[in-house]
Order: sequence, then structure tokens, then C-alpha cells
Amino acid sequence: MKIITTISLLLAIATVFISCEKEINLELKNTSPKLIVEGNILWGIDTVINQQELKISLSANYTGNSNLQPVTNARVMVNDGTDTYTFNHIGNGLYRSNFIAATNKTYKLMINHEGDEYNAFETLKAGGTGIDSLSINYFPSALGSPEGNFITVNTTDPSNESNFYVWQLYINDSLKINPSPGNIYRAIQKDEFFNGQPLINYLPFDNFPVLAGDIARLHQLNISKQMYQYYYSIFNLTASSPVSGDVPPGKIKGNIININNPDKNALGYFGACSISIKTKTIKL
Repeated sequence: MKIITTISLLLAIATVFISCEKEINLELKNTSPKLIVEGNILWGIDTVINQQELKISLSANYTGNSNLQPVTNARVMVNDGTDTYTFNHIGNGLYRSNFIAATNKTYKLMINHEGDEYNAFETLKAGGTGIDSLSINYFPSALGSPEGNFITVNTTDPSNESNFYVWQLYINDSLKINPSPGNIYRAIQKDEFFNGQPLINYLPFDNFPVLAGDIARLHQLNISKQMYQYYYSIFNLTASSPVSGDVPPGKIKGNIININNPDKNALGYFGACSISIKTKTIKL
């Protein structure tokens, strides 16, 4: 089964102001492209996940081609403390290995690219919870969100432990992602205020209504605290609000270290987490 987590970063680079008396020129320097790594080692709660995938690309410069460049020549391996798995490039910067992950293991990512060695570590903790069911509920328009019928999730948070969640919504196999202010608090959550309680008709995404005949698929990832902080930082950086104003730019720190040159660390986050998947065909 092909599952990969992808979040697009929306970066504001610069603004040039021109007055009627003086023109101000801003020179943007090109920098060496940075390695970008996206993907998680996944253990399925209610679905067998036997293919693990990582996507590797290079960042773009401020000027010139702004598209990410897929990396096709990296050597990629993951070790779980006992076995080492080789990830083979299958096209467009996507690397795949066939194995079933396990909980209570720490996964080490090892990438060699053009003489640089990159490492990352993430523990796939036991626990977490699955999706009980998906529902369809109508919500009126509010704060810029459209009205319509939306996918809601029913699940129960485990008690006596801290849990962190990311939800991913697919409609007709298309990943829906919109880093809006509402999504900061809806699609990424910690159980600080609902520890051990059921979530009934919880709305992770208020921007994507469904129509009759659509096929909706929701992923519920039980992630680490560090991964939660990383994703939350992305949403904070890319979100803006007509109420609170634009969020100021900031630095997002992932967990992928260049062991040859710490000043040349990769962008992105290598995760390991459990996942629950539920699908619903929309009948209205």
C-alpha cells in the first residue's frame, strides 16, 4: 500500500517597497540547495502496511527555477536495531522498501548523497488509537470556511498517556491540505484537553466539503511529541488570519542531521508512527 506524508511549505521571501523619490533594490543571494526528506515509517493499527516510502528532493534557490528537484542518486537505508532495510529509488525522488514495521523500536535513517552522510532517529512508540468510524455532518459557513457536508471522525483517546495526532484527508485519492488558521488546531492535535475521552464527530478539516459519490479516506497518525512540534511549526509559519494578521516567519528545525557538516542539515522530518485508516463512500 502506497502511503507517504507530504506537507508543502509556503515561504514568503521578501517584499520590495518603491517610494516616489527613491527606488530600493533588494539583492537576493542564491544558496546551495538543501536536501529535503519527507516520510514516515508506518505501523498499521487496522491496515497492514508492508511498503515504507521516503521522498527526497533538493530545495530551490530564491531566483531561477522554484521547483523542487527530485534526488535520484541517494543511498538510503533504515535500521531498526536488528535489521537494515535498503530503500530503492522507484522514480521522481521516491524511495521504497518492503517491510512491516513494529512498535517499541527506534528507527535510524541513513542517507548518503554526494559525499554527505545524513542520520535521523525516531522511536515508534506503542499505544495510540484507531479510528472507530467516520461520519458526515453539515456545518454552516464560518470565518471563511465554506458551508457543506464534512467528514468527521469518531475515536477515543487513550488515558494515562500523552498523545499527539495528525489527520490527513483524501477525497477521491487527492490529498487535501490547506494550512489555514483553523487547520492549525484541527488537523494537528495534542490530547491536553481531552485525555482519555472520546472524540465524537470531530472535524479535522473545515475547508473541504464532500459531495455525493465522493470517496473519502482519513488517516489518523499517532505521532511523537517532537513530530507534533515540527508539524505545528509548519502550520504556524504558513498560516495567516484576517483576525490575527500574518504569522511572522520563523525557522523550522527537523531531525535530519548532516554528520559531516552540521551547518548543512537537511530539511524535513523523518518520523515513525502508528496509523489508522478508514474509508467512506459519500451517500447524501
